Amino acid sequence: MYQMRKNAARFSLGTVLLASAAVACSDLPTAPTAVAPTSLSLSAASGAPTGRTVVIFKDTSSIPVAGLSLLASLGGTVNTNWKDIGVAVVSGLSVDALTSLRASELVDDVGNDRILNWLPGLRIGPTVAGGSGSLPNGDPWNASYYKSGVQWSMRVIKADVAWAAGFQGTPTTRVAIIDTGIDYTHRETRGLVDMAASKGFSSVIVSESGVETTLPDPQYPGDEPFMDNHFHGTHVAATVASNNVSVAGVAPHVTLIAVKVLSMIGSGSFESVASGIDHAAGAANADVINMSLGANVDKNEEGVSALLKFMERVIRKAEKQGAIVISAAGNDAIDLDVGSVVSTPCEQSTICVSATGPLLQQNFDQPATYTNFGITAIEVAAPGGNATDDDTEYQTEDLVIGACSSRASEATLNACRINAGGGPHLYAYAAGTSMASPHVAGVAAQLKSRNPTLSVKGLRDRIQKTADDVGAAGRDVYSNHGRINVARALGLE
Repeated sequence: MYQMRKNAARFSLGTVLLASAAVACSDLPTAPTAVAPTSLSLSAASGAPTGRTVVIFKDTSSIPVAGLSLLASLGGTVNTNWKDIGVAVVSGLSVDALTSLRASELVDDVGNDRILNWLPGLRIGPTVAGGSGSLPNGDPWNASYYKSGVQWSMRVIKADVAWAAGFQGTPTTRVAIIDTGIDYTHRETRGLVDMAASKGFSSVIVSESGVETTLPDPQYPGDEPFMDNHFHGTHVAATVASNNVSVAGVAPHVTLIAVKVLSMIGSGSFESVASGIDHAAGAANADVINMSLGANVDKNEEGVSALLKFMERVIRKAEKQGAIVISAAGNDAIDLDVGSVVSTPCEQSTICVSATGPLLQQNFDQPATYTNFGITAIEVAAPGGNATDDDTEYQTEDLVIGACSSRASEATLNACRINAGGGPHLYAYAAGTSMASPHVAGVAAQLKSRNPTLSVKGLRDRIQKTADDVGAAGRDVYSNHGRINVARALGLE
């Protein structure tokens, strides 16, 4: 355990770890292969300003008229009025205006929004070809990577026991993937995405002077604004629901909703993420919201407390609308029980998920080397794959395999783009709490499919109480209530 934590400590905050990519010509790798991580620095942990300010009013259910007048008198223009949770997103406020707002008896908190990298510490492994052609929907136990044992996570959480008992989710259950979008053309997700309810929120960037510029990701002609130009959202989505060609979904037949809040490099603002949550729980009518994204922020940094309150209010609103919000804990091996660092939105979500995974295909329930932890933050653990910075300590198959977007922009995944030309459909190995969270979202979707009247609290309690106790006996800092068990959650054990 000491060696594992020591390795994890060398993965730095605000860094994305990328692995070299390789393309296999067959469905499966011919032998276990190690993938050496390399580093690519992105934006600083504190982010870049968007030119907008989040104003949190003391009234949690409305924005007082006097509050709007105050904003106008200080030179502010309200860009978004979140009147039902007492939040306004405003441009044009000076430093002096912020000081005046903080002194107002109407205002609880104020902070400048920022653009962050919401996918730090993600491990990306090789890509593999899943075969050409468009195959019909299959049974999850016949998905080639599950059948061969490469997709080990579904056995670990006993999703296969649920499938065999007839529980595969229903199309009336709706799962929103708040992420980089979904490649709705991939054979694993085709026909599962509600195109009318899906939406993009990631294209507007605001300069410090307050001027909005639309900077959409490079699009193929005819692509919808929620197309995944990264890879991450597609990988995550296919873990929840899939056509079961090469990878099986936890709840294969539920409906997916693509809510794109992050750009092709994984960046986005608090406003874009919050807008995605609000759309998913409201207009899109999602039962389950998955957020395999997160940022580690210092709650003592100026303005951060307001951004955290913004996230808290939006998520509580989503829960009141009937959506359970499930999020990834983060990949920086941080003890969230101590210090001033907060993992958001996970620590504000209904369920915050840590990651487990094998090393050299042994001990599938050990904490992943990179996972954030802490009993005050984590509710449950789920398979996220495992990797260290020593390539002799793990192999490719220790990661989680999933669908790869045909529009993937990351250089190490450029092989995935051959999908766009009708070639073999590609799959990628990855590890992170991002991969763990959709396993939990799949359990929630299974439970909601079986009992559509189950409340958000009922879903949360059921997932926690039926988890397998792994690691130290009883509740622990890595998995808290335990690692999820689909079969037990459905009453099959």
